Amino acid sequence: MDINCGSFLVRHTKSAVEKGKVQEQDIDRALFNLFSVQLRLGIFDKPNNNQWSTQLGPNNVCTKEHRELAAEAVRQGAVLLKNDHSFLPLKRSEVRHVAIIGPSANDVYAMGGDYTGFTSLPQMNIFLTYYFAYILTLYSLYSGVACNPTTFLKGIQAYATQTTFAAGCKDVSCNSTELFGEAIAAAKRADIVVVVAGLNLTEEREDFDRVSLLLPGKQMSLIHAVASVAKKPLVLVLLGGGPVDVSFAKQDPRIASILWLGYPGEVGGQVLPEILFGEYNPGE
Repeated sequence: MDINCGSFLVRHTKSAVEKGKVQEQDIDRALFNLFSVQLRLGIFDKPNNNQWSTQLGPNNVCTKEHRELAAEAVRQGAVLLKNDHSFLPLKRSEVRHVAIIGPSANDVYAMGGDYTGFTSLPQMNIFLTYYFAYILTLYSLYSGVACNPTTFLKGIQAYATQTTFAAGCKDVSCNSTELFGEAIAAAKRADIVVVVAGLNLTEEREDFDRVSLLLPGKQMSLIHAVASVAKKPLVLVLLGGGPVDVSFAKQDPRIASILWLGYPGEVGGQVLPEILFGEYNPGE
């Protein structure tokens, strides 16, 4: 293969070359193929007005139009997996206090899926230096810094008179019940409870596989604990890029709605309350 997106070649190519399993000419051939495509695309030509890459600048980043496009992508990507007795949408006039629970509810990092795991340049052997320079260039093109990201907590605060946040778990891995008490207390006081669960890049990423489809750690236990004390059935919001088994929630009458958001990015906190309060109706 001419290209590998991940760390496999960084870890094994030097050994393969030393053992004679890979020849330098094999690497030369891969580089020739990769850069031939770039040459045909005109990437190395003198900049001119016909190249899309030379027409974009800082003024094209973080525009109102682009942020609205990001929001529309979240809206169209959202899937309502369960909505017993038409629990959603909520009525703002009837909801005074919302408790939003889960470590990802107030974490902008958790909302973004991205390329990860690149090895630092000093660790690369000489045969791969130019190859990975190419890969890192692609990385810079296809990833970036979010513009004024909005957490779910911040988004809901604009819709509810009172909003309480409780992490429930220290992180998405949720290997402890230490913070359950705070989440349970918040759920008892609130009119509506929203639990944000699922995955993030600590649980799924390039070059890293999950060994289970269940929610990580004790997330399921947290949901059960909160649902058992909430005044009304709760809303479960799921993040992630891969499938998760939430059949327990499908059958639980204490969980009224299940909303899949994937990785909604910088405007996730804006779109979630739009869906909860009926400004946008997600697909089913």
